[in-house]
Amino acid sequence: MTKKWLFTLCGLLIVCGLPFAMRKKGSAIDIKRDDTVVILVAHNENIRYELSHGFSEWYKMKTGRTVFVDWRYLGGISEIVRYLDSVYTGAFRYYWEKELNRPWTAEVAQIFASRSGDPSRWKTPMECNVCAAFYNSNVSSGIDIFFGGGISEFARMADQGILVDAKFGAEHPELLGDDVIPQHFAGSDLWDVAGRWYGSVLCTFGIIYNSDVLAMKGLDRTNVSQWEQLADPQLIGTVALADPTKSSALLKALEMIVQQQIMSALRGQSGSEAEARAIRMGWLRGLQIIQLISANTRYFADTPSKMILDVGMGNSAAGIIVDFMGKAQCAAENARCGYERLGFIIPQNGSATSPDPIGILRGASNATVAKYFLEYILGEAGQKIFAFNAGTPGGPVVHTLYRPPINKRIYAPEFAAYRTGDDNPYASLGGFDFHPERTAPVYNALKWIVKFAFIIPHQELIDAWRAIVTARAEGRVEDAMAAQEILGDFSNLEYDTINGTLAAVLNAADPAAALAVQRETVRRFQAQYVRAMLRASGQSK
Repeated sequence: MTKKWLFTLCGLLIVCGLPFAMRKKGSAIDIKRDDTVVILVAHNENIRYELSHGFSEWYKMKTGRTVFVDWRYLGGISEIVRYLDSVYTGAFRYYWEKELNRPWTAEVAQIFASRSGDPSRWKTPMECNVCAAFYNSNVSSGIDIFFGGGISEFARMADQGILVDAKFGAEHPELLGDDVIPQHFAGSDLWDVAGRWYGSVLCTFGIIYNSDVLAMKGLDRTNVSQWEQLADPQLIGTVALADPTKSSALLKALEMIVQQQIMSALRGQSGSEAEARAIRMGWLRGLQIIQLISANTRYFADTPSKMILDVGMGNSAAGIIVDFMGKAQCAAENARCGYERLGFIIPQNGSATSPDPIGILRGASNATVAKYFLEYILGEAGQKIFAFNAGTPGGPVVHTLYRPPINKRIYAPEFAAYRTGDDNPYASLGGFDFHPERTAPVYNALKWIVKFAFIIPHQELIDAWRAIVTARAEGRVEDAMAAQEILGDFSNLEYDTINGTLAAVLNAADPAAALAVQRETVRRFQAQYVRAMLRASGQSK
């Protein structure tokens, strides 16, 4: 036994010590730098690697100093937002109790959780005290920058005082303006006029497809070129989606579906009354399309990366994805197999641009370096990393990132040979009639409807949809039509009632009430889908 343990110990020492013994002199990881910037990021490793490399070189030339980019990656945007909410709540509580010597009560906690940066909304003396204390403080999360996500999340965090104006815009007016980075484009703000966040690149949303899987079904790219085509019964079990409560990109894409349906309902009409009718019709029609796409879905992935890998491996025929992820997956897979196995389509008149934001956090201890990072990202040096092919002058070193630049100067003819593709969203997507005010009142509710009505009762939804498709195939048209009417019933979730129906969930002021609404909504749709399935099967009238 002694010899056995001795040999085991020697083996462990060899395994553990060999890498250190064989390490070349000076090859140890060295993160000692003159300066540091801490960035909470939603971007993948390829983006982090290329930006670290590019920023370090640019910063050295700009300042003569070295810099370490300390990336903090927690996962998707939802996890990051929850983390920041929690960290700033804890930091402010410490500040309130330890520095201001005030008791942390349930009332204070509730005021802080529902705070707004608009002083006109501070109604009580206590609310004024709590909000003024936070918005005038330098409470810190220990992180300098939040990078990547959606406008809605950044707008909320800006209003809540988590993101702040570090005077970057005032110091760099040369980067902001119609000829460089316009403030507004195609229905979206590209940067916050109050200076709390800035778009770093442009995003569009589209459909990634696997041509081999489509061919096996007798289909091709023309059968998946529009959002509503993903609801085709021929695609049952082969559509890939991410969970919109965990993916802000997917939620934004679903908003595009609703916006497109509003546009369709409004076509050929004008006037405020016609627009109001179109908004309400488009909202319900958009929900019904998303419902059927969900019925075709194999599962709802926790992350978009899992979803696109599923399409790449041939487990799914098509999925909804943000442009750069789709294009990168297509390039990698097509290079591997030697033919156009994967493709990416932006639905015509069905997708608008959206900025991928970046902003400086309250209490940033490295605020000066953080502003240099923003200058790099928005300027030509950083934009070339996003937009150029790997190995081109000024481009990324290893990984092509396929991200459309937000800085118009990168679309200049002299850079055409270096850019990834000829796409210029400023030229090609400005015609999409995106009106954020049309879907803003229901945007946050949309993800919860998907969660409660499509994700949790997913099996019941699939069973009902399959029964409807079978009824059609068997010629039982009346059963199919009646069942589909039951399936697509969104009463109490209409445009004008939805915020009241889901108020407890959206406000999150009363967790018990929110949970009750969730359960009630799930039970309602489970029962609804069972009724639809029975009707389609001819078992009920």
